[in-house]
This record gives sequence, structure tokens and C-alpha cells, in this order.
Amino acid sequence: MTYHFNRKFLIILFLVLLYLPGMLLADIAILVHGYHTGGKTWRASGITQVLASKGWYDISFSGITPENNGKYIVAVELPAKAPIEVQANYLSQYIAEISQKNPQHKLHLIAHSAGGLVARLALINNYASVINGNSNEFIPIVQLITIASPHLGSPIAEMLYSAAADTPIGFFAPFIGLDEINDAEVLYKQLSREHKNNFLYWLNRQPHPPIKYISIVRTDGSLLSGDIYVPPHSQNMAFIPAVNQHSQVVLTPGDHALKFNDGIIISHLLP
Repeated sequence: MTYHFNRKFLIILFLVLLYLPGMLLADIAILVHGYHTGGKTWRASGITQVLASKGWYDISFSGITPENNGKYIVAVELPAKAPIEVQANYLSQYIAEISQKNPQHKLHLIAHSAGGLVARLALINNYASVINGNSNEFIPIVQLITIASPHLGSPIAEMLYSAAADTPIGFFAPFIGLDEINDAEVLYKQLSREHKNNFLYWLNRQPHPPIKYISIVRTDGSLLSGDIYVPPHSQNMAFIPAVNQHSQVVLTPGDHALKFNDGIIISHLLP
């Protein structure tokens, strides 16, 4: 009984710390890139420019410390070919440092592609530590927005993993300019379509913190104009058992890459 009481108390406290008016005065949007890209992709797509026009100030490389009011953007850099757990640890360190330096700021996670899984694992790990009593550090993240993320897996990633693991392609890849197939073999395995006992099956059933979840979903999965890497249903967090009805969905056309229009959508989802 004591365990259940403490667990409920911690969840209530978690929510109070996130939403108590006056405690959190400013906002920081943390941008998490996907596979084979970096923080610069948010600028190349025009997203940071859109957000700047809405009053969000990009401090990713400026060295400027946010004030206790205002809106700020930080684009993180992760080892994009590394396994999800490794990237999530890097992201957790970024988040912890940002939170410690800016304790009065609400944090918003915005992630593209595989970065959405990285962001979810970072959230899950922090939430588990708090609920299990291993940490008292409540990270004030109020929402996760993912863009074209393979929450239920990617058939393309599955194919690439099979090629690296089960065929001579993996051996010859470095000689034909496809060495990333070997470099990211574990990541491809983790991004493979969910089935019982694989990584995504486990991830999608872990307790998620009680925050807002928003999926920006590419509606077209066609070969010529759509997202050929991640099927639309896989991008939707509403199909994740641990998130389910807590997820909001925004449908948008286009292929897998970040778009200028994503910036417009994000600007409406942020405060």
C-alpha cells in the first residue's frame, strides 16, 4: 500500500511542478534531429526561421543564456547512427543541463524521424527514475511533438538490417560506399517494425510521463510523392499502447524530410 500511495503522490507532484502557474515563466523548444542528419537540418528546412518570426529565439550556437521570460530554441546534436539508448543518454544530458541552468523554463521536445524514439526513451527513463524513487529531478517537459517518426517501425529499416545481417551486402558495403549500413546496423534493427519481444514492442509498452503527445503524420505513403520510409500509421503515437488516447494527431502531406510547412504547424502547437 505504501508503494502505491507514494507512486500516486509522485505523479500528482510531477503534474503540479509542470503546470503550476507562475513557476515556469519561459519556454525552450528542444529540437531533436533524426537519422543521418544533425541540428542544422532544422535551419536548412526553414523551420527555425518560421519559429523566429513567431518570437522564438535560436540560441543553439550563440552561447546566450535564456532570460526568465521569452521563447527559445535549442537544436541538439546527437550521434545519429548510434543505437537509440546511446542517443537517448546524450539527449537526457542535454535536457538535464538545460533544465538545471533554466529551472523556470517549460521545455518542449520536438523530434523528427528516429529522433522521436530517442526523445520518448529519454522521457521514459527520467519518468521511471522519478516514479521508482531513484531520482527527485522532475524534468519540466510539457509536450512531445514528433514528425514522421517510426513509432511502430519502418519496413525500410528492417530491410537494411536484414541486408547487413544476413547477406553479403553487409561485408561489401564499405567497398561500394554503403558503409553506413554496417555503422547503423543496431539502429536499423531497433527501427524495424514492432513485433513481440523486439525493441519497439518493449518501448511502446513502457510507462510514459503524463504530458501532451502530438504526432505530425505524413498522410501519403506513395513511392513518388509520399513518405517511403515510414508508413503513416507508424507515425501516429495514438497507436502506441502506453500513449494511446493521450495523443493528438496533425495530418500533413509530403515526403519524409522536414519541411517549411512543419515550422508553421509547430508554431501553432507551441505557446
